Amino acid sequence: MRFRITLLFLFCQFVVFSQEEIYFFKDADNVLSLADVKKEKFSVLKDDIREGYDNATYWFKVPADNTDSVYIFKFLYDRYHEADLYQNTLKLERITNQRYLSYQFSRKYDLYVKVKPKLHSYIPIEVKKLGASFYKDKKNLLFNGFYYGFSFLIILYNLIFFFLFKDKVFIYYSFFQATLCFGIFTMDGMLNFYNIFGNLNEFLMVANYLLMAFFSSKFAVSYLFLDTYFPRLKRLTFIFGVSIVVTAILYLIFKNYYYLLGLNLFVFSLITLYWICGILLFNKNFYTKIVVIADAIILISAIDFFVLKFLGISIINIDAVNIKIGAFIEMIILSIAVLYRMDVLIKENSFMKEEIIKYSENLTNKSNSAEENKRRFIDDLSLREKEIFDLIVLSKTNKEIANELNISINTVKFHVKNIYEKLNIKSRKEAVLLEKV
Repeated sequence: MRFRITLLFLFCQFVVFSQEEIYFFKDADNVLSLADVKKEKFSVLKDDIREGYDNATYWFKVPADNTDSVYIFKFLYDRYHEADLYQNTLKLERITNQRYLSYQFSRKYDLYVKVKPKLHSYIPIEVKKLGASFYKDKKNLLFNGFYYGFSFLIILYNLIFFFLFKDKVFIYYSFFQATLCFGIFTMDGMLNFYNIFGNLNEFLMVANYLLMAFFSSKFAVSYLFLDTYFPRLKRLTFIFGVSIVVTAILYLIFKNYYYLLGLNLFVFSLITLYWICGILLFNKNFYTKIVVIADAIILISAIDFFVLKFLGISIINIDAVNIKIGAFIEMIILSIAVLYRMDVLIKENSFMKEEIIKYSENLTNKSNSAEENKRRFIDDLSLREKEIFDLIVLSKTNKEIANELNISINTVKFHVKNIYEKLNIKSRKEAVLLEKV
């Protein structure tokens, strides 16, 4: 009975959420009109279009169907802000305030979709019934609310820890996490949701890249003490930093695919460089091991989504949901690592303070011991020897001592010899030093 219920549930899920059959055609020369493309032979779309940058126009076709249901055609990528949808020669209008470029249509006639990618030919699309699409969006928004809420708490807690413990690692991690969160926010299409398009959208994306590179650098250097272990690393990171800034400015000016690709490559190469440094220091301590493992999760996901897909490649087919899950796991692990590191450093500092106190006490004891030895040796001197010793440390000559004490020079020499033997010294200079101890 349970098995039948499970099969029924899975069947219902498949019926409700299955993707409609879609066809596509690639217009490599960008010359076909709607009338022309209707004569072409379309191929079944089996997976997302992922061909890197080729400057082609892509057409999609959703065949007519005998149903009264309303459907949603959606581009599941935040970089698409415009497309042409035709149904029975009429051009459809986009749905406003959506995370991704979306259109509502019926299935009475064939639907033709024309889109020309501006950056690279990564075109993930989705066609679902209105109810199924609405339900999926609702689940995504619920998950997003949980993710962004948790991220905000992590950022807030680290800021509080910074003010409590004055450790810059906390504030660098807070800002790095904020840039990572905002990057996912833009990838999630939330800027589109608030109707932020065009130059402002591009500027916010590029500015976040720059801040991510800066704070990830600050965090890695502080967390792993890279200035101590790899002092020459600064030169290499400076080169990366200049390259990131230059490609960012060039992209904002020319909106060229290759500049954005270069920006992605430089940013994630810099982050990868710090990750490799962590691997080289893997056996130094436990909190280094944690950060290497935690960063591997989000780094692999980000490289697959932000770099490889630009080149028309995907190793593990990462999407926005996968990246958020990876970022969520990374936040938990790395937050624990930062706190653990602080605890280790506090214990190490306490140990160092104890050692310094012990060393200071030893120096004091040695000084006291030397003082006691000096007193003991001097106390062994006779009254006449003490008088002569006091005159010696005043840099008096034997003749001056003899005149002052009204004794012969030979008597002075005799007493000086006895003083040297009792105090275990060989010269007047040593007598002066002994008196200063």
